[in-house]
Amino acid sequence: MATRPISQPDIDAAAHKLISLIEDFIIVVREENAMLGRGMPASISSVTVRKVELADALDRWGAAARQGEFRIEMATGAVRELFTERLTLFQQLMNENMTQLEAAIEASRRRIDAVMDAIRQEMSDGSSYGANGQARPVSTRTAARPGISV
Repeated sequence: MATRPISQPDIDAAAHKLISLIEDFIIVVREENAMLGRGMPASISSVTVRKVELADALDRWGAAARQGEFRIEMATGAVRELFTERLTLFQQLMNENMTQLEAAIEASRRRIDAVMDAIRQEMSDGSSYGANGQARPVSTRTAARPGISV
């Protein structure tokens, strides 16, 4: 069975769908970057869910391109130019996103370390035994926890 040649309007329409997907991704990444800039955790946001959906859709476009089902080079010059412009912006935003995500991960790591240090300190202060393994006097144990009597 012979396949019919794809018309230029069909090629451009497909390219516009891809461009639209990239534009949706740009909106989501900008929103996530703004959230990260305000110190909000991106991992618990609805933005992350949408970002994953868009990434999956973009992966499908990539698979189609690898299989030769779609080639942006087949689109008209104006459509290719628009694609290149949007893709360049998307790449810039994703680079910024990666930088902000790395900073957010590092900030979370510092918070976790601070909490763990506080827990360790609390455990050692409330312990009946000192760092040297010797029993602490009763007055030392109660002094570490005002309001608690033994």
